[in-house]
Amino acid sequence: MDWRAWRRRWLTEPLYRRARNSVTPFSSLQRQVLASGDIWWEAHLLSGRPDWNALTYVRPAALTAGETSFLDGPVAALCAALEQARNHDARPEPATCWPLLVEHRFEAMAVPAAHGGYGLSAWAQSEVLKRVALRSISTAYLLAARFVFGPARLLSLAGSEEQCAAWLPQLASGHTHAAIASFAVENDIAPIQATGVVLSEPGSGEATLRLNWSGARHAPGPRPDLLVLPFRLHDPEGVLGPAGERGVCVALVDTSTTGVVYHSPNDDRKGDASGGVPAGEPWRGGIFDGRDVVLPVSALLGGSEAIDAALPALLAAQSMAKAIAVPALASAAVSLAAHASSAVVRLRGEGSGCEMLGARSRLGRLAANAYRVEAGRRFLCAAIDLGYKPVIAAAVLDVGIFEAVRHAMGDSMDLLGSAGTTPALSEWQSCLHELLPALFGLEALAPQARNTAALALGVGRVHPFLYREVDALELSDTEAGCKAFDRLVWRHAGVAAARLLWAGFHAWTLGRSSGTPRLVGAVAPYYRRVNRYAAALAWMVEVLMPGVRPVHAHSEPGLERLLRALAELTSLCAVLKRWNDEGRHEADLPLVRWCAAESFQSVERLLQGMLENLHPALAGAVQKGLLLPPGLRAAAPDDAVTTACADLLLCPSDTRERLVGTVWASHGLQHLGALEKAYECVVNVHDLREQIRQAGLQDWRDAHVRGGLTDAQAEALEAAENAVIVALRG
Repeated sequence: MDWRAWRRRWLTEPLYRRARNSVTPFSSLQRQVLASGDIWWEAHLLSGRPDWNALTYVRPAALTAGETSFLDGPVAALCAALEQARNHDARPEPATCWPLLVEHRFEAMAVPAAHGGYGLSAWAQSEVLKRVALRSISTAYLLAARFVFGPARLLSLAGSEEQCAAWLPQLASGHTHAAIASFAVENDIAPIQATGVVLSEPGSGEATLRLNWSGARHAPGPRPDLLVLPFRLHDPEGVLGPAGERGVCVALVDTSTTGVVYHSPNDDRKGDASGGVPAGEPWRGGIFDGRDVVLPVSALLGGSEAIDAALPALLAAQSMAKAIAVPALASAAVSLAAHASSAVVRLRGEGSGCEMLGARSRLGRLAANAYRVEAGRRFLCAAIDLGYKPVIAAAVLDVGIFEAVRHAMGDSMDLLGSAGTTPALSEWQSCLHELLPALFGLEALAPQARNTAALALGVGRVHPFLYREVDALELSDTEAGCKAFDRLVWRHAGVAAARLLWAGFHAWTLGRSSGTPRLVGAVAPYYRRVNRYAAALAWMVEVLMPGVRPVHAHSEPGLERLLRALAELTSLCAVLKRWNDEGRHEADLPLVRWCAAESFQSVERLLQGMLENLHPALAGAVQKGLLLPPGLRAAAPDDAVTTACADLLLCPSDTRERLVGTVWASHGLQHLGALEKAYECVVNVHDLREQIRQAGLQDWRDAHVRGGLTDAQAEALEAAENAVIVALRG
């Protein structure tokens, strides 16, 4: 008896027929989404057996001499202008900053050096945004939306040689502007309002592209000369290939072309040819409409031969830009919050001898979140500079960064709220007001990064068999399809069974037998526990089958929990890598311990939610007992670790410099400078104050009168007292 023939007839063929009738084939848009970006660290985690050596080989991001020169020159000049406006209690307006941006060719940040640009790496662009964001979030948003999200990266990735030669040198000059139209790639409620038809011109037979669109908004800034426009292409005559709908394509539109109509944001949709940056409108860009705009087919991104590759390139470029911009702005805001909050708590505690209720728990969480967000920023930039396009890793890390920012904002508001509105805190309060609109604006520039269906496709993409089985089901030759399905599905079943056993074994042994990188010392147990939870998530991919099962109201919560659990593990991997890259400082271990405990508890909570909502309920209960053993559950960060993290912010140290030192590097903000000066003065006289208290005296002046203090010591105490008054009362 032929076992394989029997298996195929009695097992595979019924399963094949059932799957073929229930699984919806991938659309052309879904396949384009699948082709965007690269598989990176998420594939290691979702395999259940991360290869830590692959992460070790990712070199820490570093600046070149040319990038350092750009930061010390044009960026420093921009920061000085922003500081001058802040010091005069004026809000920096984009309209006043734009001439400086043009003068120093900020448009050339992402243009390769071969085309006359600066060719800044992802890390250098992130540093530019962070330094500017510490002075003005709205200006950093302008830089991110217009230059980091600009077409230069997209042209470098997917443009033809002729397109790169035509546009990149103009962008590098700083006098030609470009932007990407902010259309959602796929949305059933508001589909792309842009269509294009390929036609052959009568007589000459030359192929042309006729575009019509409405409401194509560009990022804030002057009217762009080049607009990158995604649109739905129809080829009725089959000029570019098969006749009919060709899906979403991308065109490079010269905005001086006949038929292009521009609406400035400050004229209430009335035509305006000047197109400047409206004062007081940092978050809005102008709008383009197009009526019968005729372009050559060479205006298609990458040329007519690469129309199917244009949308994946656009999605990858937008995801990479978001991976640079969002962590940079978030890191700046959280660092500023940590520094200002800890300084205010230290000043108020020294002055009154007491702290507000819950100050240390909030400060500890704030310190850990500042460490985590900065780790995510370095993690993503290092991947991009290594040549990866980490679409899914960037998307899930941004989810974690948003959560950290939300907690940091709440903690800092609690800590600073009792201090009242003071000049010393005006910069931070302004930053808080600008941060959320900026982050929401950047989210809107890459909407697919929060699209549930797109993320499900990306997660399913890392599975070794899932989408190959779908391809077998889509074969028109059912005999060949069933044969291919038979080869794949039983190998898949074996892998799934191994994943379940592997996940259960690691859950009950806390991952103690799993591998770790070499020379990691005190954090080795955290690597092992990441292995444990990665194995559990690998099994949940088998259960949920993201990208294959349709996303609906019943399946979406489970998929969200899977993605958030993946975000927690990815964020913790970034923290562990940062600790390793910075030299494994033992003083930083409380921050690593806090982040690890928080991530492990969150992952277990999310796993529990997934398992408790499985159907049938009995299957979920059995899997819960296997993957979440009773008595071996993760605990929240304990008080000792939280207090140790808070002390890292309250006391000067190298760790505090690594956490928030960039806030004060070469800054010229008057009010925050007063806060920093007061903090330093209070720290310097702390030992003197303790001696006075131990002597039973309440006022240092009494100690000075009695001869217990020298004149120099009394002057230092008086200077500290005056500095605190200036910082807290203005």
